Amino acid sequence: MSSGAAMPQPAASAVAANALPADFDADGFARIAKMIFIRLQAANDAGDLNDLRAFTTPEMFAAIRLELQDRQGAAQQTDVVQIDAEVLDVAEEADRPVVSVRFHGLIRELREGGAHPFDEVWHLVKPRDGSREWAIAGIQQLAEAH
Repeated sequence: MSSGAAMPQPAASAVAANALPADFDADGFARIAKMIFIRLQAANDAGDLNDLRAFTTPEMFAAIRLELQDRQGAAQQTDVVQIDAEVLDVAEEADRPVVSVRFHGLIRELREGGAHPFDEVWHLVKPRDGSREWAIAGIQQLAEAH
């Protein structure tokens, strides 16, 4: 989602690394986050609203849906050439934890184009009641380098 506009942010947003809870598996969560990142890119490229809805909050889904409408059916293919993920923060909101993950690496958005760097923080949330898996609640662009 590196080419999009600013996305909804949860109340507990962070861009600087903070001390993580001692019992939090940051490496394991980073692996899950990378899978979510790649899944979002594929679902967004395909315009798959059902898949996008499955792992985004309603506010995030609405923002992505608007971007898809603006694209007007134009084909899009995002190749994730390199991706690194780092858990920056684990915060608590009233009804859910918020995990902020910094993604950076290289993506290619044009078949014949070169890869370019991206740097984003994604905020992932999961209801305490376990009613759904981790969902993307917001995306912050840290750097645009084309």
